[in-house]
Amino acid sequence: MITKINRNLFGGVMMILCSFCFQSVKSQEIILTSDRQLTDIAENPDKKIDNTLGLNKNFESLRDVVNRAKRQKSNYISVAFDEFFRQYRDDKNTERNLTPDMDEYVEKIAKVSHFVDKEGKGIGLELSLLSPLELGQAYKRQTGKSGRWYAFKVGSRNPKNGKFSLEMWQQTQWTNNKGETPVKLIGLKAYAFRERSVSNTQKAVDPEDIKELKNIKVEVLDSLTSADGVTPQRRLLISGEENSFTGFNRVLVLLEFETQEMDYFASDALPFLKNVLKKYHDKGINLKALYSDEMHIQQDWNYFGHHEDGQMNMRYLTPSMIEQFCKNFGQSFDERYFLYFVNQPPFFLPFANSVVNVEYVLGDKPIDVQRTYLMRDNYYRMLNNQVVDLFNAAKHYGEKLFGHELRTSAHSSWAESPTIDLWYTPTSTYSSNYEYTPNFIWSNTVHQASAACYDYFKWGEYLQPTGNDFCECGWLDRDYYGAAMAASIGVINKYPNAYAAAWGMPAASYERRMAINYAFGCQPPANIRLLTNNVIRDVDVLMLYPMNLVAVDPRFGSWMTQYGYANYLTSDQLLKLGSVTSDGHLKVCEKQYGTVVIPFEPMPEPGLLTFLKKFVAAGGKVIWCSAPPLIDKSGADCSIVWESLFGIKYDHSLQMGTPASGHHISFCGSFEKVPMQEVLSDLLPDHIYPVQPLTGSEVVATDGKQTLATLLKYPSGGIACYCGFRPRDDQSQSLGYETRTMFEILNACGAYPSTGKFNGVNDNPSFISRTSNYFVSRFPNGATMVVNHYRTHVENWPGGFSRNDKQDEEILKKNPLPTDSMRLQNEYINGHQVSYEGRLMLGFNVDNNVLTAFLGQRCMGITVDGKTYHFAAAPLNSISFGPVSGDKNHYQLFADGQQDITIPLRSNVKAVNVSCEGEKMTAVLDGSNVRISMPKKFYGHAVDLFISGDKSSK
Repeated sequence: MITKINRNLFGGVMMILCSFCFQSVKSQEIILTSDRQLTDIAENPDKKIDNTLGLNKNFESLRDVVNRAKRQKSNYISVAFDEFFRQYRDDKNTERNLTPDMDEYVEKIAKVSHFVDKEGKGIGLELSLLSPLELGQAYKRQTGKSGRWYAFKVGSRNPKNGKFSLEMWQQTQWTNNKGETPVKLIGLKAYAFRERSVSNTQKAVDPEDIKELKNIKVEVLDSLTSADGVTPQRRLLISGEENSFTGFNRVLVLLEFETQEMDYFASDALPFLKNVLKKYHDKGINLKALYSDEMHIQQDWNYFGHHEDGQMNMRYLTPSMIEQFCKNFGQSFDERYFLYFVNQPPFFLPFANSVVNVEYVLGDKPIDVQRTYLMRDNYYRMLNNQVVDLFNAAKHYGEKLFGHELRTSAHSSWAESPTIDLWYTPTSTYSSNYEYTPNFIWSNTVHQASAACYDYFKWGEYLQPTGNDFCECGWLDRDYYGAAMAASIGVINKYPNAYAAAWGMPAASYERRMAINYAFGCQPPANIRLLTNNVIRDVDVLMLYPMNLVAVDPRFGSWMTQYGYANYLTSDQLLKLGSVTSDGHLKVCEKQYGTVVIPFEPMPEPGLLTFLKKFVAAGGKVIWCSAPPLIDKSGADCSIVWESLFGIKYDHSLQMGTPASGHHISFCGSFEKVPMQEVLSDLLPDHIYPVQPLTGSEVVATDGKQTLATLLKYPSGGIACYCGFRPRDDQSQSLGYETRTMFEILNACGAYPSTGKFNGVNDNPSFISRTSNYFVSRFPNGATMVVNHYRTHVENWPGGFSRNDKQDEEILKKNPLPTDSMRLQNEYINGHQVSYEGRLMLGFNVDNNVLTAFLGQRCMGITVDGKTYHFAAAPLNSISFGPVSGDKNHYQLFADGQQDITIPLRSNVKAVNVSCEGEKMTAVLDGSNVRISMPKKFYGHAVDLFISGDKSSK
């Protein structure tokens, strides 16, 4: 396969669709935005259609795309509908009624497939078949069932005569990647209940005190359309009067909607999906892959337009889901229980504090509050897992049917947190999306969780390979959280890598951002893969992804602290895949960690605490932050086991922790070098949890009066550290200054050990990254990458997908990029002493004191461990070389800027054959170096070097 690299290694072209980014499988795309286009390419392969994916118009025929696929050695052509790209086309009012489950659609795709297969000599199709958004209409026609969603709201009710009235929004249409879809109101229910006060923000309601009302009236007051900038909807006045249930002073109103989607819990769901796949097989369609971008169930692009009184108030629920929930968790559950998902301000009360959100809980004791959180968590997890398992089972059936793997490269969610979270700021940029501050309004994670797409790790079982889209809409991910997440899900994926997509920023900014992502190892281009072997970087710390946060409070999302110097994993996947080694490390797939951080885990998996105890006893380090657990996910009390692990005592209260805005957390003892941290807000993530240390547990942080952090050392050398607060860490300086508490605590615990090769120097890549101008990473094969940090360049641009280069140029004049010059002078990095001058990024690997792989820009050479290597007589625009898939008898070289290139080889080389695109090139062995004469036409192309030497050297 011939590969060409852009002269600056990255180029300015944004990643168009993430499903096309997997490096070893190439595809071309036809993105449809109307039925007419599908008919055109099916009936006339020479008719040009609008295939525009940005500001520059692109009209091409099916034959054009096939020819492009042949030239670029593509494996398949993707044909899929995507409403997103209608914004760049002139077919705003064209229809899209055909969906992949319909016979007419299958017939047209069959014609496309047969043409592509014949003209492309075996090129296949990637089709959007197993997408929850595509299949609802046919499922309803065949089964009579459909999806069900409920909208809910609480209002006041006269406790004497039962009279109530409240206003509520009825949504009528949603829009997502697959177009517009109706949302049909099919039911209206109201329940009277009585509450008792638990705290200022909590009201207790017994489930048996939720009583259905019968006499309900509804009146349409107003309507809004998409022209008003909102999801189409009507304003309803809902009222009733019923003398029953005297003393019941509140009412829960539920709107029941029918949506165009499947009942994912029904017994006929899987047979339906299998039948769809069989249609394509029976028509002889050459299906090679499944277009799987954004696999959520029906929801809408309006991130913060599904709210009543500021809360996201819509959830999916069908009769079969109710049945499954009761079976799985041994408790009652139906639409009435959405009362316990309410988190709204009681505007109907005549008090000043009626603007503060109130939640409803199952009782007035701490364990009742925790059981409420557990019920919500069970709901979200069951929905997410069922959809993944359902479509995964269908995928496996399809692979047996077609006789080969059906790749599913993409990410699950259409909106990530924190990228699409909401802060109230005076500007429209994303520069505030790095830290919880008092102007934080709401996260979109509850939207994702309600649409079954918030667990990236579970979705990795279906999406193979996978990735994320955190760095979208112009947000730069300057704390590297999205890059770390991509690296993390790559660890446990079938393909040990994952992409970190980026779009919405100027091309020059995109290059800087992607340089960081590639240094994480996130699906880099071919030249960088020579260095990394296409796996993600190694790191010493594992963090448990805070899945419980949205269940405790829907306002908050899937992050506590955006921290890039760790991998992430959910606690259930840790117990499934993890093991403790005898030397005090935690092994997950091919990675090992010496430290585990738990940012927020109030309801741990059963067995997690025992697992962590074993890890610490073997010499590992555990740092538990924020909420101490009372019950685990089975509902069993786990507080005593947890207290024993950390050597402390905690008194559980009704609320999660204590608000502490403005408190100063000061460190002492073993943590005396950690700088003071201020608590930013009274928001839930910033609550503190004071504890009482027991014998042997060292106090390492206080707020002046209360113990907020302790350290317990085990005889094995293991450490159990508890931090009763959120350790902030914000390298982006989003508040005007840098915060590094998380890193300093980890460093104080010895989480980032040096190689030990240089006395008094910590050469650990994460330590260097957090204390220098460079991001450094290491890889399992011994390779090291060094990249200019890109963490303080504030986003000030519009975040559009397609870019106006002239406008971006003016923006960057006002907001210049930081320097991309790199100068290293005898620096100690990952066990090596390095001197180097170049631009933006450096990569190198050494074996037996010989440089075996290298990556650089605007450079002439490098000195590693006292040995200097000269590649050219003048600076090269770019150069990279290394063994292909670790084969030391087959190198590849990418170079640009000089015709004479010299690269080092091992000492026992006898001959080197050098060629590019079948044309031999002049190469001269000079001792242990080879000098290559490279014609300009091959600048940036893959040059193959086949090396003859000792057989043992391979």
